[in-house]
This record gives sequence, C-alpha cells and structure tokens, in this order.
Amino acid sequence: MMSKSTEKMISISQVDLENLTKALEEFTKTSQSWEQAYSLLQKRISELNHELELKNHELAMTSEYLSNLLESISDGVIAVDLDDKINRFNRSASIISGYEPSEVLGKHFSEVFNRSFSIEENNENTYQLCSKTGRLIPIAERNSLITDSHGNVIGKVKVFQDLSEILELRAHIQHKERLALIGEMSATIAHEIRNPLGGIRGFASFLAQDLPEDDPRQRFVKKIMQGIQTLEHTINDLLEYARPIELRQEPKPLCELIRSSLEFLSYDKKNISILVECPPEIKANLDFNRIKQVISNIVVNAIQSISKQGLIKIKGEVENKYVRIEIQDNGCGIKPEILPKIFSPFFSTKERGTGLGLALCAKIIDAHGGQIKAESIVGEGTTITIWLPI
Repeated sequence: MMSKSTEKMISISQVDLENLTKALEEFTKTSQSWEQAYSLLQKRISELNHELELKNHELAMTSEYLSNLLESISDGVIAVDLDDKINRFNRSASIISGYEPSEVLGKHFSEVFNRSFSIEENNENTYQLCSKTGRLIPIAERNSLITDSHGNVIGKVKVFQDLSEILELRAHIQHKERLALIGEMSATIAHEIRNPLGGIRGFASFLAQDLPEDDPRQRFVKKIMQGIQTLEHTINDLLEYARPIELRQEPKPLCELIRSSLEFLSYDKKNISILVECPPEIKANLDFNRIKQVISNIVVNAIQSISKQGLIKIKGEVENKYVRIEIQDNGCGIKPEILPKIFSPFFSTKERGTGLGLALCAKIIDAHGGQIKAESIVGEGTTITIWLPI
C-alpha cells in the first residue's frame, strides 16, 4: 500500500503533466502559426525580390537606352556638377573637341576648354571651343540647368553643334556667287575690248605694209602686234572662263588620262622627272579633254616652280566614291598668305600670267561635282589634290 505522501506526489505530477501537455499543444499551435506566417513571409519576399529584379532590369534598360540615345545624337553634350566638374561627355563631344572622355571626366570645364561654363539670359549663342590640338572650333550652343524631381539644381548641361562645315559651305557659296559675277563682268569686258582691238590690228597691218622692210619703225609695229596677240589670248581666257562649261562625260581609264595629259609637255627631262602611279583598272565618268586640260595646267605650274633638280609625282587611286588624283612637286612652294587665292580668277604670281589658269581648272572640277585642294610648304613643294566622282 502507498503512503499518503506518495499519493500526493503522484497527484501533483499528473496535474503538472496535464498542464505541460496543454502548454505543448499551445506551443505546437503557435509554432504552426509561425511556420505559416514565415512561409507567407518567404513567399512575399520572393515576390518582392522578383519585382525588384524586374524594376532593376527595367531601370538598366532605360539607363542603357538613354545612354545610347545620348551617345547617338549628332550634337555634343557636356554635363557638369555644381562645381563645374565634367561628369558626362558624349561621343559627339569627343569627336568635335578631340578629347577622349577619360581625359576630361572629373576635371573642371574651364581647365579643359579655357573658358567658363556660363548660363546667360540668351543662352543660345555662337562661341569658339578650344579643341585638344588648340584649334578654335566655331560652335552654336545652348546651356541649361539640370534639376531633380524637387526642382533643386544639381548641375548644368551644354548642347552644342560644330559650325565648321556650315561656315565653309556658306563661304563656298559666296565664293561661287562672286565668281559668277566676275564671269559675267569678264564676258562684257572681253566683248567691249575685242572690237577696238580688231581695229588696232587692222591699222597696224596697214602700217606694216606701208613701211619699208628696213624701216626701224617696223620694230614698233611688231611690238604692237605682239601686244595685240597677248590681249587676244587674255580675252580668249576671259571668254573661256565666263562661258558655261558643257561636259561630254564618258567612262575612261584614269591612267590613260594622266599619261595623255603629259604627252606634249615641254620640259628639261634631264633635270625634272615625272613619276606616275595609277592602277590601270581605275575608271571614272568624266570629260576626257577637260580633265586633261586641268592636269596639264597643274603639271606645267609644277614644272615652272622647279629651278634645278626636280621630281613630280602623280598618283591616282580610288577613295570612297571618288577617284583621287594627287600631283606633288618639290618646287619652291607657295606662301601661306597666297595659297588660299590661287584658284581665284585674275590672281597670278607670274609676270605675264592672266590668273585664269587655275581658276578655270577649279571651275572644270566643280562642273564635274568634284573638289580641288592645294597644300604647300615654302621651299619644300606643293601638292594639288583632285577628287572626281567615279
């Protein structure tokens, strides 16, 4: 038989056991509830992570699109922070200025371009931008403030366009208009001179017939006739320059054209050598006789520029959609202040030159839709380059 104390202990243990069982049941229910909540929380976190990934991907795509857009536009874009330090420099800005982005990012705008980044009331202006080589580039620019979503200023941006080609084109058009006016005036003057010049020639002929062969005055008559011939040559050049150029174009081998241009040139072959480099397969659609006249004229000028031993190189090649003819000599060269004028009518450095030879060459090249350019260094020589559409 059990004692009373033992029964009491057993009785107490059963109560505790019941309480413990209830506690365990409550704990189990709570744990299950927590597990469900944790599972829901994990699911929600997974959903949020997925949404975040989508947003990040969308943000990256938008950022890449905006970056590609900025890099693709033809205008230069330079952005600076509040301290005028460059933090954005697009591809066009690099092309125009000559600087790579790595060379300017983080530097002050004034340190790179030697001018301040100013925003004026009339913020669309024409300025000059100092390139990496030191050349001043004419640009049209617009400057604006950069603000955040709250309207706070966080920086400035400059959008600019290179005006070099526009200004060159404008100057070219003005030059052509001036040449057209000169041509009209030249034709009028030539016709006005030709009539009295014919009369002078007639009277000089009569005078020569009336004077005996041994008369010393015959020498003066010959001088008059020589002067008349010179004037007639000048008048013919004037009329040729003033007359609209009518081209008879046909496909011709460039090599044949160059060699044909040199056939009847008179020069000292002991002291002057002419080298021709031109692949025989190159052809161009051109007026054979007109371009032959151009090449002959340029080569004659090259010959006249050589005083002693000389070399003239003529090179023909294809460059994009053009044939390129380069005529290079090692003559006396042309002074820098004279070089821009050599294709202008009536400009000549020769005592008896009319100044219409190279002007007519330029007009013929222009009629073909081509270009002609001269480069020269005094004492080293001159290079004339011609581009003609294939």
